[in-house]
Amino acid sequence: MVRQKMVAIRGDRSQAEMANLLDMSQQQYSNIENGKRGIKPKFFRRFEIVFNEKIENLAPDIFIPENTSK
Repeated sequence: MVRQKMVAIRGDRSQAEMANLLDMSQQQYSNIENGKRGIKPKFFRRFEIVFNEKIENLAPDIFIPENTSK
């Protein structure tokens, strides 16, 4: 699941630029943006600051309870 909100907010910036702002590798960022990996809790605040958006809005899929359908 591509996290569309992250892609939209990123705009013209590259994944490498975003990764640099978040202090992670481009590959790590790409996997997160493309939904291949979740965002580790230690990065939640960084994402909120860089994107100026609540983490729940950036990656709602990681906050869906297991007993509900996506």
